Amino acid sequence: MMTTDDSARAHSFGAVAAAYDAGRPTFPADALTWILGPGRLQILDLGAGTGKLAQVAAALGHDVVAVDPSEEMLAVCRKLAGVDTMVGAAESIPLAHASVDAVIVGQAFHWFDHARALPEIARVLRPHGVLGLLWNNYDTVVPWVRRLHRAMIGEDFLAGNDEFDPMPTLLQSDLFSMVETARFRHWHDLDRTGLKQLAMSHSRVAVLTESRRESVLDQIDAIYDGTARPPEPLRMPYFTNCYRTRPSDLANYRRTMV
Repeated sequence: MMTTDDSARAHSFGAVAAAYDAGRPTFPADALTWILGPGRLQILDLGAGTGKLAQVAAALGHDVVAVDPSEEMLAVCRKLAGVDTMVGAAESIPLAHASVDAVIVGQAFHWFDHARALPEIARVLRPHGVLGLLWNNYDTVVPWVRRLHRAMIGEDFLAGNDEFDPMPTLLQSDLFSMVETARFRHWHDLDRTGLKQLAMSHSRVAVLTESRRESVLDQIDAIYDGTARPPEPLRMPYFTNCYRTRPSDLANYRRTMV
């Protein structure tokens, strides 16, 4: 169950939609191909935000509908070619039963009410559909990335509590079958402004008071000045954790009873 602080963070992204779109990385195409496999599919990008993952899916030739509760985030997503958009939540998906081949979630599953969202995801998936979850994570082995991460995440970074593991949630559900995992590497080039936009897009920074947020951004500037070698951009290293699962026999049986 979300705390009041969690709820505030979950609803903070609309106010920073432009920074999110500019500062956040895309997702590796080979990661999405691993999740989806071959063929042209009907895909739901759930918690789509500004469409970072939806854009990759559309570029791979899939038919994509992006669903997100934030009108501000979807306003950016609507500019993408080949992506339809709908306002909606994971707990009440505005699509028909068995209407999509895949549900993909990039950087958003940890915000869902899983007890309500997983039945909804199972409902809209076709019998042999796939649920794919993806997270971009900083490679904090790199010293300057570690300093950046600490500046943005704060005490949670030091305690090691900033990464969400979906495996227990998926394994405890009787609506999904075996879970497969994979990891992919990629990089995102950022200039000074882009690095600050990345920081501003984080929920922990977005909910700070103005003075505290400016203090964080001053730290980001100092990290950039001590690391970058203009005109070359900073290359932010990421690894993308991916999870792939399919509806269980029970989920498919329940679907036939509707």
